[in-house]
Amino acid sequence: MNIIVQTFNGKTVTRPDTSWDRKNEDLYTPETVESISFSPVLFARICKPGKSIAERFADRYWDGFGYGVLLYADNFIDGTPEGFASASCLDHTSFLPSPVYLKPVMGNPGNTFVLKCGRKKLFEHCEASASTVNKALEQASQYMLVRAGDLLAIELDRRRSVCRKGSMAHLSGTFCGNFLLDFKIIM
Repeated sequence: MNIIVQTFNGKTVTRPDTSWDRKNEDLYTPETVESISFSPVLFARICKPGKSIAERFADRYWDGFGYGVLLYADNFIDGTPEGFASASCLDHTSFLPSPVYLKPVMGNPGNTFVLKCGRKKLFEHCEASASTVNKALEQASQYMLVRAGDLLAIELDRRRSVCRKGSMAHLSGTFCGNFLLDFKIIM
């Protein structure tokens, strides 16, 4: 199982499944990490394998969606591809909650994803659409075989700093009034 990420600037990268935090547990960062940034994501669960999937057929390859957060170790990002890969591979930094929502829930008025740090609202999104997922799946499948069980995460905003060494951040997220995320980053 891989986490295929379409970055906010449109590039496709892959995170290992070791980065997936399935239990919404607090993140205790390694001592080498000096700051953490986040990017909110819309993600889809891949239900059948495929390669070079055309956008018009992409809807057949995913069966559910959700919202989550990807975290990055900022000081690892040094402008090189290796630096970005290191920042992306940190264990338990992909908060993609399950179970996922069914496709008909997507785009309904009032179904809003809200991400907060403490009481401060960091991000809000209500314009999810199947075409967004389908376009990202077409792009990703040009580079790699997608398999059943993979997650396709689409960054919805640029990375922003959320926590620095010696501090703590409490992130929480809701969708349709349901809690999705609730964890602390402890540095």
